Amino acid sequence: MEQEVRKDLSLRASALDEVSAFEKVINQFEKVVSTLNNVLHKISSIILFLLMFLTTADVVGRYFFNKPITGTYELTGLALAMIIFFSLGSAQIKKDHIEIDFLTNMMPTKVQHTLSGLTSLLLFILMSLTTWQLFEYTKRVYFGNELSGDLGLPLYLFVTFATAGAVCFTLTFIVDTLRSFLRVVKK
Repeated sequence: MEQEVRKDLSLRASALDEVSAFEKVINQFEKVVSTLNNVLHKISSIILFLLMFLTTADVVGRYFFNKPITGTYELTGLALAMIIFFSLGSAQIKKDHIEIDFLTNMMPTKVQHTLSGLTSLLLFILMSLTTWQLFEYTKRVYFGNELSGDLGLPLYLFVTFATAGAVCFTLTFIVDTLRSFLRVVKK
C-alpha cells in the first residue's frame, strides 16, 4: 500500500514537472507573440498619428486654398486597413474585444476554462483560414500588379501588411487556447 502511495506521488510530481516545462514553453511563446503584437500596435499608433496630420492638411488645403491633397481618401482607406489589422492582436491580448459572458460566468471554473479553450481553438482555426486566404489574395494582387487608383501605389504592400497583422492576431488565439487548457489541467 505504501509503495502505491509513493508511486502515485512520484507520478504526480513528474506530471507537475511536465506541466511546468510546458508552461515555460507557453510563457516564452507568449512573450514572442506579445512583443510582435505590441510592435505592430505601436506602428498602428504612428500611422494613426500621421493620418491625423494628413487629414488636417487636406481639410486646410481644401477650405482655405481650394487645393486638396491628391490621394487623401485613398491613403486614409489603406492606412485604416493597416491600423485595424495591426491592432487586432494587441486588443486580443488585453481582452479589449467585446465578450458576452453572462451565461458562462455562472458555470464552474473548469467548465469556463474549457469553453474558453475550445472557443479560442475555433477562433484560431477560423483566423488561420482567413490568414491563408489573405496570403493567397496577396499573391493575386502581386502577380496582377494591381495599383491604387489615384497615387498608383502597389496594393500588394498593404495587403502584405494586413496579412502580417492577421498572422500575429492568429498567434494570440494559440496562446489563449494553451493558457485555457493549462488552467483546466491545473485545477
